[in-house]
Amino acid sequence: MLNTLTMTREQELDARAKAFYLLKKWTSVTFLDHAVGLFRDFLRAYAKQLDTPSPNQEELEAAYVSDFLNALARMDQGIETLRHGADKRSAYAALITGSEKGGELLFGRSATEIGRKFDPFFHALGLKDTNFADPVYATGFAEGVWIESLMCDALNCTVGLGFTGMLAYGTRADGGSRVFEHWTYESMFEDAPLPAWWYWPPGRSYPAELPPCPPKNESGAGEVCSDEAVPVEGIWEPWFPSGKVGCPSYFLKGSIAHKYLLEGSNDEHEVRWRLLWEDKRYRDGSIPAEEEAYFPKPVAQPRLRVLPGEPCPRTGYWQSPAVKDPVHVEAGAPMPGPQRTAWGMVIWHYGDPQPDI
Repeated sequence: MLNTLTMTREQELDARAKAFYLLKKWTSVTFLDHAVGLFRDFLRAYAKQLDTPSPNQEELEAAYVSDFLNALARMDQGIETLRHGADKRSAYAALITGSEKGGELLFGRSATEIGRKFDPFFHALGLKDTNFADPVYATGFAEGVWIESLMCDALNCTVGLGFTGMLAYGTRADGGSRVFEHWTYESMFEDAPLPAWWYWPPGRSYPAELPPCPPKNESGAGEVCSDEAVPVEGIWEPWFPSGKVGCPSYFLKGSIAHKYLLEGSNDEHEVRWRLLWEDKRYRDGSIPAEEEAYFPKPVAQPRLRVLPGEPCPRTGYWQSPAVKDPVHVEAGAPMPGPQRTAWGMVIWHYGDPQPDI
């Protein structure tokens, strides 16, 4: 296990570079849009499966419209807000709350109480009556939702909006499980704590030539101590009184800088946080070229999306989580309204693949 106080210089250089890369990745438009796409793929399969009537057809249709589409609408709104780069806090909050809602609908207590975990309709989508200790937690489209929820959990941990996770190693003095709320080298690079979490932390892959982390900020000017408010949004690095430097963390502007949970222990240390990189992404409407490496090119291609009233960029069927039925629009024609429905803002997505209507 990597430890801030004992790692070698070579280990530190490698760990800092990987941590810096992952923090940018987990908070990026490309990574999070891919996550939302997995949930959208599940709903596309759900909608198609509704064409084959089930004994509880009415409940399935109502849940699709009022619950599942509502969760997607929240996440879609988060992506659109993030693309503008001005209010990352509300963007990330929308993504996290939408994901939590969607995850609860399939994997939470309500899914068991309603009976979804035992419903052939959801079994056909890959949902299983399993628990975190089972080696196969979900398959097919339901597995995509599980992966999406882990991706948004990684975002939640990164931006500090209320995440709590279990550490894979060791116990507390009272014998209980060790938990964490923020990344350290231990939590960021740990093995999966339970079989169902085999994908955790998600997206932990790197390009062949990993960019180095910026040099340590040797200046104490502008540093923030634990329990103080962070003035600049971006990636900060924790300095111990001994001069050792821990795992970087991402802070939203106005967040309270946390204490550092030292690797391999249950001890929280007060540290001084120094800015490494200010997050100015997306303010000019562009996506950094480095994000092309986050996923294989076919996945990284941006999804066609357009707002009501804007010219249609491609002939075909378009869908929106805030509208029940797809619409066919010719290229160049204005996209139909309304601007909003009871399920949220209308954002049209080009059907890929096109629905069989």
